[in-house]
Amino acid sequence: MAKGDNKKTVTVLESDLASTTKLQSFLGGITVSSFIVMWMASAASPLILFISLRNEYYKIAASIIFITIIAYIPWEKGPIARSVQSFVDTYHPKYYDGVSIVFEGGEVPPTEHRQTFYAVHPHGAFCLGWALLFTCPNMQRVRFCFAPTLYASPFFRLFSRAVGNPGSAARHSMNAYLKKGEDCALPPGGFEEATLTDTCQDRVFIKKRYGFIKLCLKHKVAIRPVYVFGEGKLFSNVQGFWRNRLALNRYGIPTILVWGRWFFPFLPKKGVKLYIVVGKPIILPKIENPSREEINFWHQKYISELKRLYGEYKEVAYGAEGKVAKVEVW
Repeated sequence: MAKGDNKKTVTVLESDLASTTKLQSFLGGITVSSFIVMWMASAASPLILFISLRNEYYKIAASIIFITIIAYIPWEKGPIARSVQSFVDTYHPKYYDGVSIVFEGGEVPPTEHRQTFYAVHPHGAFCLGWALLFTCPNMQRVRFCFAPTLYASPFFRLFSRAVGNPGSAARHSMNAYLKKGEDCALPPGGFEEATLTDTCQDRVFIKKRYGFIKLCLKHKVAIRPVYVFGEGKLFSNVQGFWRNRLALNRYGIPTILVWGRWFFPFLPKKGVKLYIVVGKPIILPKIENPSREEINFWHQKYISELKRLYGEYKEVAYGAEGKVAKVEVW
């Protein structure tokens, strides 16, 4: 019996290559590429608006302004948004050679009643495992917290509101979500973890990430570590120059140089299976103003649980390759 099989687990999504048609795989590729292009267009939207106005391309500028208004005004999901969400949730997993989403311990949202914080690793180049969780029906009540600049962009904000339950990862916003009793999800490794992406070595950036621990202690929120096996294999990424690249990440500047398919570098590599494991909850006490020692204690406990999760499921996820697989903790 492989490690991980003796745990009480619940699988909420199981997709494999054998049951996927070429059309479904193609539509999956459209879904993945649209997500990535939306991310990139969002980053460039202020520049596009400026160039449009400067060159008197008023129709383009008006379209951006219209999208911005729609992205920010309050609205409930209607038939169009639900159709987009259903399309993404159905076809995104079909692009890969296989996708599994597994909950450890038998506790699956939304049936569990404990307020929970989902910490997702690794970030990868474009958070595609995170994207699968974002549109997963079981996670629709979870507030997925994106980088503030990304969530502020009208293109991405509109798209993310249509397919899931997004929010900002700004500290004051997350504090407000947790105070209201919401469940939240965050990739705590951030840009640094994206920078460290490598097809041959799993890495997480967590040693200096204390903020989410402090928030969860303050609001007495359980933490569930999540590991996306295979995320790092989706894109090749230039390695090295870590000190300089990680220094730029601290200022919110991405420093990845990635490529996937030869004909479209921003489309993930084929031949990759994603195995997503949501670990059992770490129950934290309520400490309104936790000391540094208390934060450190629970931070180390979190890292230990993340390592345990990786160690117990790596063979299930990677097969024979998993016997020698290790995760580097930065």
